[in-house]
Amino acid sequence: MNTLVIGASAGLGRAIAERLAADGHALYLIASDPRDIAALVSDLNIRFGVKVTGESLDLAKLDVAALRRRVHESFGRVENLFYIAGVSMLDSGPVADDLAVRLIEVNFTAAVRIVNAFLLDLKEDGANLVGAGSVSSSRGRRTNSVYAAAKSGLETYFAAMRHFLVGSQCRVQFYRLGYIDTRMTFGQRLMFPALKPDQGAKVIVDNLGRDLGAVYLPWWWWPITAIIRLLPWPIFKRLNI
Repeated sequence: MNTLVIGASAGLGRAIAERLAADGHALYLIASDPRDIAALVSDLNIRFGVKVTGESLDLAKLDVAALRRRVHESFGRVENLFYIAGVSMLDSGPVADDLAVRLIEVNFTAAVRIVNAFLLDLKEDGANLVGAGSVSSSRGRRTNSVYAAAKSGLETYFAAMRHFLVGSQCRVQFYRLGYIDTRMTFGQRLMFPALKPDQGAKVIVDNLGRDLGAVYLPWWWWPITAIIRLLPWPIFKRLNI
């Protein structure tokens, strides 16, 4: 299958790309770092013998029409689209304007533009649309405010796309991700265990073909976020989260 992965060079995105290549997918991989993406393309080509194309892009400065043209020239119709890209920063309130714009562009706006560009591809039989959100969007709080708001918008957009694609054979999966074991979380004192990228990738790739809507990964984040959402305001406002 022809698969486009946005955010492929590190962490969960890289693990997904590796598992897809092992399953024989032709891949078009996008990441921000040109050295990372070049190394990954070469590695997957050598190890799995599949067609892999990659490029580095700044998702905050995206020419989506040009991207669509390059992808189609590489392998034709996109049968699977993964939007795993994201940029995060802990904050405690308003952030600098340029950072706020970047958080919104990468975590929300670019996803909308890219999915819209490939919707005609995805309406064909056997397609999958996969997005990565965050448990941080479960309730507005003082930390990660802009990031969480952008991820909340992304989840709403994927829910709308699931509705829009009713009647097609495109299956939509959206994952509310907890902590991922990456360089960003290394050394941090986390409240809950971090998910290994290869474990998350296995679940996500194994779910291709299933119409899941939005689910938690790992699943046990569901009761945690449910408790957070149900906390009365007099209690919630005292929490430093």
